Amino acid sequence: MSFRFKLGIAFCSVLILTITVALTSWWGMETALQRQKTIFSFSIDVDRLLNTLSHHEHTFNSSQDMAHAIAATDTLKQLTTTIEGVRQQPRQEQEQRVVKILDDLGQYRTDFTRFSGQMIGMETMKSRMIQESDRLLSHTRNLAEEGSSIATDILQQISRMLQAEKDYMLFSTTTAAHTVIETVTVIQNLTKQVMSRAEGDAERLKAFRISKVAAIYQVIFADYLKGRQNLQEMINHMHSMQEALAGELRNFVDLEQTEAQNQVRSLKTLTIAVSMSAVFLAIITTIVVATWITRPLEQLKNSATAILNGDLTTTVSIQSHDEIGQLGIIFNEMTSQLRKSFDDIHEYREHLEELVAKRTLELQKEVAERRAAEHAIRAGEERLRTIIDQSPMGIILWDTSFRVMQWNNAAGKIFGYSDTEALGMTGERLVPEGMEPHIKLIWGELISSKDGIRSHNDNICKDGHLIQCDWFNTPISDASGILIGALSLVENVTERLRIEKELLKIQKLESTGILAGGLAHDFNNILTAILGNINLSLLDQTLSQGTRKLLASAENASLRAKDLTQQLLTFAKGGEPIKESTSLSEVIEDSATFVLHGGNVSCACRLPENLWHALVDRGQISQVIQNIVLNSRHAMPNGGTVEIACSNVLPAEDAFALLDPKSKYVKIRIKDTGIGIPATLLDKIFDPYFTTKQEGSGLGLAITLSIINKHKGHILVNSETGKGTEFTIYLPAADSPPGQKAEDPQMATQDRHLQVLVMDDDETVQMVLQAMLTILGHQVFLTSNGSDAISLYRQRFHSPKPLDLVIIDLTVPGGLGGKETMTELQKIDKRVRAIVSSGYSNDPVMASYQQYGFAAAVTKPFILGELTKAIETSLACTVI
Repeated sequence: MSFRFKLGIAFCSVLILTITVALTSWWGMETALQRQKTIFSFSIDVDRLLNTLSHHEHTFNSSQDMAHAIAATDTLKQLTTTIEGVRQQPRQEQEQRVVKILDDLGQYRTDFTRFSGQMIGMETMKSRMIQESDRLLSHTRNLAEEGSSIATDILQQISRMLQAEKDYMLFSTTTAAHTVIETVTVIQNLTKQVMSRAEGDAERLKAFRISKVAAIYQVIFADYLKGRQNLQEMINHMHSMQEALAGELRNFVDLEQTEAQNQVRSLKTLTIAVSMSAVFLAIITTIVVATWITRPLEQLKNSATAILNGDLTTTVSIQSHDEIGQLGIIFNEMTSQLRKSFDDIHEYREHLEELVAKRTLELQKEVAERRAAEHAIRAGEERLRTIIDQSPMGIILWDTSFRVMQWNNAAGKIFGYSDTEALGMTGERLVPEGMEPHIKLIWGELISSKDGIRSHNDNICKDGHLIQCDWFNTPISDASGILIGALSLVENVTERLRIEKELLKIQKLESTGILAGGLAHDFNNILTAILGNINLSLLDQTLSQGTRKLLASAENASLRAKDLTQQLLTFAKGGEPIKESTSLSEVIEDSATFVLHGGNVSCACRLPENLWHALVDRGQISQVIQNIVLNSRHAMPNGGTVEIACSNVLPAEDAFALLDPKSKYVKIRIKDTGIGIPATLLDKIFDPYFTTKQEGSGLGLAITLSIINKHKGHILVNSETGKGTEFTIYLPAADSPPGQKAEDPQMATQDRHLQVLVMDDDETVQMVLQAMLTILGHQVFLTSNGSDAISLYRQRFHSPKPLDLVIIDLTVPGGLGGKETMTELQKIDKRVRAIVSSGYSNDPVMASYQQYGFAAAVTKPFILGELTKAIETSLACTVI
């Protein structure tokens, strides 16, 4: 028998026993552990889901938040899925218990859905009660305005009803519910008294409305009481079902755990028996095989030990004819060869050591040089990679097929593609449809040129939106001069061009505004003479009716011209806004309603309750809203809806580049679904006198832009032909809400003849003022500049009849203006009474004249009534 056969027998015996024990243990323990794991996981999941279900049910019952109702429903679905997973395991003895649990769980889920619906219905009834109580209060206040004495009693009963309703909502007391029903009955009786005593239909109708609303409220409250009782019964029923379901699940888990423990005990017993049998057979097999193998191996070990100790003359003597016997013969021959080779090795060893030492030195030198070169190359590559990745400009490397070989982080940010997506991408994907021939032409010129080429293109990003980019492209050749690709430097200039357009638009508007302001001021002086003379002429009682009508028509035309100059002043640089903390919600709703009233265009406003106040001129912002909404109305001749939405913008929250990152803004979006604005006209809509409407003046949007700029705000417009236009406005938010406005002082009209000094550089205005003041019975002194006015006032101040009042023009070209003149007059007389007059109606001095010492202000052009009111205001003003 060969040694291989002996060794095979031993190995197979041990292997068979080992496999038998391992398979038995593995199969048994795997089955038991899997079942225990399943039961443990099922128990944890069931407990967790039951706790979650109880939590969401309790929270929904207390807060009526539908999010918890949805969460509870999802928890029931998860619990059903978990139990269904246990049901899918092939164990027939647990099938009936699982079916029973699933049926109870389905019933609980149905009851919870009904409970959620009931809760929603209760909240709906609560909201309706609030609405009806508000209507009840509103109708009762309207009745009180009619002077009804019973309205006060009704208001007291409503207050009592609302307090009782609140007590019932908080504490659910029967007394509070009875009080609500009782007060509603009292209200109905009181309204009947009002209807029986009412003298007019209006009062009787208001009383009838109160009675009707009270009846509706009584029905809703009765339904709410009944619903609350049903809701409590449903809660008790669900609690009992939940406890029963939890008990069934715990019993199910306990039974499964008991079965699993019994299975583990049986498997332990079987594993021990098999293991003991395997150990016994392995011991017997080992003893038999060891006898066959170890004896000749012992001889080989002894001989090998002798050779190891340096005795190369030793030999082995093995009598067997198997592989070990052959190994002994080979061992003896090997010993003989070793003795012969040992001497040769000894001779060459010294020479070999010399060669190895020499070559080692050479290799060390080569390795050091190569490491230094590799380090320098890696450092250069890393430096170049850092420069490319951190470059603010996009860097793209193309192959000769115009495909991306590599690009840096900046290029990825510009176009939105990752490095993996960009690799191998063609250049045509970065340009809009239709520009491929132009790009191919540039590429053809680039690869045939030795110099770089600059270009400005419209490009398209991954998300589809268009951007504008500046490109510098240069060809790349290898050391032999063969073209291997191209390098492109790209910069996204979309935002920069947009800012440049905005700045250019502002500069153009400011330059035009200066001219408009001067024209408006001169025009107001002319209108003052025209309107004043017409107004004075209408006071002539000898005029014929035809002449009076003509003069009245001319006066109305002059007033319309006054409105036009007011728009020009708002557009001009001098028309500064008088800013105050203002609620934009009121301004927007009033302005939009005013413009759209009576038309076929409606307005949908989304104005949040927490919208910040803005620091604006209420009148000017109202004009902005009216201009934009009016344009939207004209853009929808067949009707439609104007959407207005507002939101708060925190510092640095919005991506618009022109916004101050340290300031808060209020954002207004006005959108229509009209015909839209063509792209060719979009840059011109804010230009003065530009209009596409035959009846338009072309000043609406120019004035709008001027007002927004003077408020340090911003306005943007996006439009698509056939789909509509959207304006976006940013206005600085106010730091605090508006304070209480002081009441206007009571003006006292005094019948007295005054000594009045008039200072105005325009002779026609002087004549009109003189005529008006003369009609009012006052004596007039005329001057054309501030120096003469100061001299005359000083002269009269020391005379027995000093001047009583001064009317000063604010702007005098080439001389002292009103503000400077007033300063000098106050030095002469601290109690001087002066009225400031100007064609710049929006000048800060006109809006805050009291801060500059003036007692009143009158805006050119004016009529006799406005001048009289200004004189009365100045006389009623207390001078310190």
